Amino acid sequence: MKKLFVSLYCLGLSLNAVAKSEPINFLVFGDMPYSSKEAEWLQKDGKLAKAAEAAQHDFYVHVGDMKASIQSCTDMLLKENYALISHVSDKPFVYTPGDNDWTDCDRSSLLDPKDELERLAFIRAEFTKSTPALPKFKRQESIKENQSWNIDGVQFLTIHAVATNNGRRQIKMSDEAKAYQEVDARDQHNFEWLEQNLPKKGHKAAVVFTQADLFVEAKHKGQCTTDNPKKCDGLEVYRDKLDGLAKQLDYPLLLVHGDTPDFCFSERKSGLWHLNAPGDVKVIDIAQVEINPDAEKPFSVKALLGSSFKACPKVSKD
Repeated sequence: MKKLFVSLYCLGLSLNAVAKSEPINFLVFGDMPYSSKEAEWLQKDGKLAKAAEAAQHDFYVHVGDMKASIQSCTDMLLKENYALISHVSDKPFVYTPGDNDWTDCDRSSLLDPKDELERLAFIRAEFTKSTPALPKFKRQESIKENQSWNIDGVQFLTIHAVATNNGRRQIKMSDEAKAYQEVDARDQHNFEWLEQNLPKKGHKAAVVFTQADLFVEAKHKGQCTTDNPKKCDGLEVYRDKLDGLAKQLDYPLLLVHGDTPDFCFSERKSGLWHLNAPGDVKVIDIAQVEINPDAEKPFSVKALLGSSFKACPKVSKD
């Protein structure tokens, strides 16, 4: 009987060991390259690429803005920078668009301003062709830049929300009515994608990637409507949605974004974990995120080149 008890006890320990999740690691950065220095560092033998290749990671993500806002959004520049970023590591690569990549391309200050809706069509056609070698990888049929994948029970997904009030400000060359219709449709598809991929139960953890900093103070307050599509906060609905999901889900949720220069990481009162990825010239680095669903803190962050980060500002109902 004693031997049987010992055997059952050991079997229990063995089963617990099997059930315990192995950590998942990924790399993330955005707002890059904005300069020749960053482009050099991202090249295969460059400082950032070497650090990325040496770091443990299952995949890496660029959270938008492949070029500086002062550069024209030519086909050639966008293709060149995408190619550069997509070869930083030999691991699977995922990209979600930023405002510099399309909605800000109509600025009169640019040498070659372009219609933002035309640039959006180009981004969607050109940079959704590949299928990263990631488990259960899918693209949303309605807007193919929205992607999802799942590694060992941890769900990952991108949603296309951008700065410049999510594309509602400074519409210079496109028809305004069409531009607002595009935002409304994108919002609808984004929310459908969140609902589809983030059930209340069933995952060990989840990570949402997008470009826009949802927590930066908006120029105008209140949700956008058909009657008021412009002088409103185009990102409020996303902030409320993700804070609400963090409270409802029975697994931890991390939001990763770019756009603003602060490199910060913290947990909001809602329980939503929040990472503003490095980039934007101020912090030329790449973040490594480790996910350990069984740990007290399920997400941990460090910078490949040792850049320091701080807690994210407590704003927007936090």
